[in-house]
Amino acid sequence: MVFPKRFFFLGLMLMGNCLLAEIRILSVTERYFEQNDFKRVFEYFTGKEFTGTELILRSDHANRSGMYFEFSLSETPSSLPKGSAFILHVYRSGSLDPKTYPFKIPEDTEEKKDILIGLTGEDWPSKKTRLIAWKLELRSSDQRILAQKQSFLWEHEK
Repeated sequence: MVFPKRFFFLGLMLMGNCLLAEIRILSVTERYFEQNDFKRVFEYFTGKEFTGTELILRSDHANRSGMYFEFSLSETPSSLPKGSAFILHVYRSGSLDPKTYPFKIPEDTEEKKDILIGLTGEDWPSKKTRLIAWKLELRSSDQRILAQKQSFLWEHEK
């Protein structure tokens, strides 16, 4: 009865790989958005911002204009561990030191696929402010790094 044992061990190995699935941050693009870039018809009728399948997190909730990092994950936001957060580190023009911005992931992320993280308000004061380098981390509630991605210049030595 060697044959059934092989299937049993093969099944255990496959199940183990599924349980250890790695979360990855897929390609990241950065872009400056103005306040009106987020206005949809729905908002004119209801007064509420319509985000569709995008999870939008901003450093200043009262302001929409700013530098945004758009990306998706290998997993859906709703499947992330509870209490997870994105940590964004940036070097920008006018500053020699990196700034760090935490973004807690809300509990209700059902139907969300793409993610927009925005440095808005005083955190990105003008369209003329230039992004030099960035590093994006996904951390669990116990601060363990679940995924990370960074720009080429981030790893460049000073």
